[in-house]
Amino acid sequence: MKTNFFKIIMPAIAILLAIGGSFVSYASEKTTNALVPGYIDIIGSHCIHYTTCSNIVGPVICTAIYQGIVYQAYGRFPNDTVCDLILWRQ
Repeated sequence: MKTNFFKIIMPAIAILLAIGGSFVSYASEKTTNALVPGYIDIIGSHCIHYTTCSNIVGPVICTAIYQGIVYQAYGRFPNDTVCDLILWRQ
């Protein structure tokens, strides 16, 4: 009886605990649309605030049209002079 318990019952209990634990620890996705300023880098002028984008990953990269030219809009950290964070359209 003792060998059947360890060979059959213990693995079954371990599998059930693993499945139950995966459902308990599953966190639901909370999507919030975090709008941030989008900056474009024009020759001679760096990081000009021009549009509003989202920092949540999406299917389309954030762009802006300035004087007929399409620029990719970037974000930046506060107190930073370099615009290098990729932003998306929501």
